[in-house]
Amino acid sequence: MFALIAVLGFAFGLILQRSRLNTYDVIGGFAMLEDWTVPKALLVAVGVGAVLLAVEVVVGWASWHVKPFVLSGVAVGGLIFGAGMAILGYCPGTLAVSLGEGALDAAVGIVGGILAGWLFTLAYPSIKGVLGPNLGKLALVQLSKGPAGVLVIAVLFGAATVGAAFWLDRRFD
Repeated sequence: MFALIAVLGFAFGLILQRSRLNTYDVIGGFAMLEDWTVPKALLVAVGVGAVLLAVEVVVGWASWHVKPFVLSGVAVGGLIFGAGMAILGYCPGTLAVSLGEGALDAAVGIVGGILAGWLFTLAYPSIKGVLGPNLGKLALVQLSKGPAGVLVIAVLFGAATVGAAFWLDRRFD
């Protein structure tokens, strides 16, 4: 299983690197709404990933671990995530690819991300009450009626996101 994970991880990294999704020009171009490579790639990855994950769950290779939805926590986390992307010009997945290419600033980002996660883990008990109400575990899988329903929802969601990527491709390129 480890070999399969390693091969898929390297393949994913190669795709990111070959599509230049780890470069400042592409990330910055999207931030300025001039380059639509990032959202197109994300939509395809999320759509295909949703279908593959649903298949893995149905056949018993994986299970759902839905986290509680805390709106203000997600908002603050999104702002911190966005600030990190703006400062570094990388997202977490592209940090590893860029480090593999020899970019030392990516190493700084990886260390910073690990330290920030560790600090959050330490601070969480103190800030838990400030993060806002816990809205519970919200997931599309709750709408399904068994394994067939999970697959139907995943395929519809996957088709919608991949379709949106193709629409963006026609619209903006």
